[in-house]
Amino acid sequence: AVVSTQSTGSALPAAPLKDVSKLRASILCNLAYVWLGLGDPLQALKPAQELFSLTAAPVNLRLLGSVYAAEALILLNRNNEATNCLAPEFVGAIINSTNCQNKTNEDDASSTGSSPIPGKVPATQETMVQDVHNIIILNSVALYCMKRDLNRAKRILAQHLSTLSDGEIPAQATMLLVYIELRQGNTEAALSILKQQQINLQLPALTT
Repeated sequence: AVVSTQSTGSALPAAPLKDVSKLRASILCNLAYVWLGLGDPLQALKPAQELFSLTAAPVNLRLLGSVYAAEALILLNRNNEATNCLAPEFVGAIINSTNCQNKTNEDDASSTGSSPIPGKVPATQETMVQDVHNIIILNSVALYCMKRDLNRAKRILAQHLSTLSDGEIPAQATMLLVYIELRQGNTEAALSILKQQQINLQLPALTT
């Protein structure tokens, strides 16, 4: 018997995926997230480390890989290794290597006659990269607080906050800064930060 393709649809195989690296990165990212959610940091560590090593993967997913790897390492009491995953040099290397890969892809596309959109990263991806970068900085600060290296935590946080406008400063960053000031005995500085935050958010005045 002959099967009619008109009634059942085309039986031809689907077109091959053009961007396998992005699919692979998404799978690895989800694997790491699920293993962390299941409370198995050792299983989460392998896909997370593989993820941030994929130079062809989207930079926001690679950065998430470093976040998940750091979280897994912290749960495994390997804080020094976790610090390396959140270090500015490590994060910068991920971003730079991804940008180099994107430039290579653009050159290849140009040589084949296609017309890529100008720019290294789409605007939406730039936003995602910035969001993940903020998470990395805050996690790094929290990790140094856990290691009782408050001076370094404060220095990293202050440097990061100097690059943001008042409206861009996340509440978590403010709380971390207040925590550091309190731990260092700077009560007046902590109160000043809280009052300034209330002014920015137009909240009721803080009574002392």
